[in-house]
Amino acid sequence: MDVIGSATQVSDINVKGKVAVVIDVLRATSVMVTALANGASQVIPVLSPHEAFALRDTMGNRVLLGGERDALPISGFDYGNSPLQYTSEVVSGKTLVMTTTNGTLAIKNAAAADQLIIASFLNGEAVVDYIKNKEEIVFICSGTDGQFTLEDALCAGYLMDQLMAIKRPVKLSDMAVAVHQLYKANQEDIVGIASQGRHYQNLQNKGFFKDLEYCFQIGLLDNVPVKEGDALKNTTC
Repeated sequence: MDVIGSATQVSDINVKGKVAVVIDVLRATSVMVTALANGASQVIPVLSPHEAFALRDTMGNRVLLGGERDALPISGFDYGNSPLQYTSEVVSGKTLVMTTTNGTLAIKNAAAADQLIIASFLNGEAVVDYIKNKEEIVFICSGTDGQFTLEDALCAGYLMDQLMAIKRPVKLSDMAVAVHQLYKANQEDIVGIASQGRHYQNLQNKGFFKDLEYCFQIGLLDNVPVKEGDALKNTTC
């Protein structure tokens, strides 16, 4: 197993032939998992607001636009990047088109992977069960602005730890060893260590307290979004 530290570090070379597990705890993958759990038909990640508006023009009123720039909602979008906004009343039967600073970039950069899965703490248990028999796995921590973030690394470490409990022997890259040890050393207080991170503190300073509380709940949801073509959908496997 391997770990990539940020979205900008992802390339065809380090994902080709592998199952890529994309993580953006705060908050893109938490939004995606939540929206699909609440009945969205699909999530389409794009890189820019311009692409999002163009898709809405093409696809019509079944499309919702969601995302952020600098953690704040994008002008003209329906919703921001708070998973708590994506209730069943809002998303049921709809296509969510998303663009975020880091998470959607990680997904786009990992397009060469054999399979791409969306993970968060929220659906971590389901993801582990889904990938437990996969051979080549790379965890992609989306990070923030090209930099490593604690919360994504802790989630990757958690997922690896759960896999290692049921799948042995496991060969880890140096980065995977470091991330796993970060999790092991802090598993009793994940929020405590994550709260020391720059991105956590940025969201805290902007008042997203309920999002922070929500995104660190382990095993709350049981769906596993998988990339099919250009869209993310709940797996039927």
